Amino acid sequence: MGSKFVDVYSLPPVPNVCDQILREVVSLPKVSMAHVIMDSGNVSLWHKHSRMTEVYFILEGEGILYHGSRAMRVRKGAYLVILAGTPHKLKNTGSTRLEHLVFAIPPFDPEDVILLDEKPEEFQEHEFRQEKEPITALDGALVYELMTPEERRKYDVALAVGILPRARKAIPHYHKKSEELYYIISGQGKVRIGEKEYPVKKGSLARIPVGVVHALENTSQDKDLEVLCVSSPAYTDGDFIIAEKSKP
Repeated sequence: MGSKFVDVYSLPPVPNVCDQILREVVSLPKVSMAHVIMDSGNVSLWHKHSRMTEVYFILEGEGILYHGSRAMRVRKGAYLVILAGTPHKLKNTGSTRLEHLVFAIPPFDPEDVILLDEKPEEFQEHEFRQEKEPITALDGALVYELMTPEERRKYDVALAVGILPRARKAIPHYHKKSEELYYIISGQGKVRIGEKEYPVKKGSLARIPVGVVHALENTSQDKDLEVLCVSSPAYTDGDFIIAEKSKP
């Protein structure tokens, strides 16, 4: 599969029963990604999936993510892995738009959306807290893993948020096993994919095939470059190979 570089906001929205601005961004063999914008007060329908596990990642705004008998207050940076069979919905409780990504594992199948009757019930409320410690990745970025080791093994997909400090270049590298996605959450910079280089900003998506050298660069002098990284099959340190021209 060839490389791909797009501005997510330029993609056409697709019709949906929840009256949201929904864009189907990309689909890999084991995971797909959709970008969703909800107006203030909007709420998705109460539903579940029999086969798909979903990961919600909040980009902007605030809301409540109902899952099972719980209700989690979410804002930028919050995420939740929703197991197959778990009823869920998302409500925008803020005064601005709520923007988020939805990852489906395996890739999204419209036949696996089961609408449920709304039943009055008491939800146990809780608030998202980032409890995972960051690690320094081999390319120099600071990384927060979004999935547990067990989830990575089960789904063979890895999701992580990477932060590249201002005026910093990551080490050019490639992977022999994993295909990778870079979604720019905030900041600006450049991404190298093979022999090509693209400017990146919020909403930029780069798809990097197996075996292709790639690297990010933060061109800002005062802001971090924040990136959501997706790898399939799940990334391992043994599959990080420094490009020959980058070796000392």
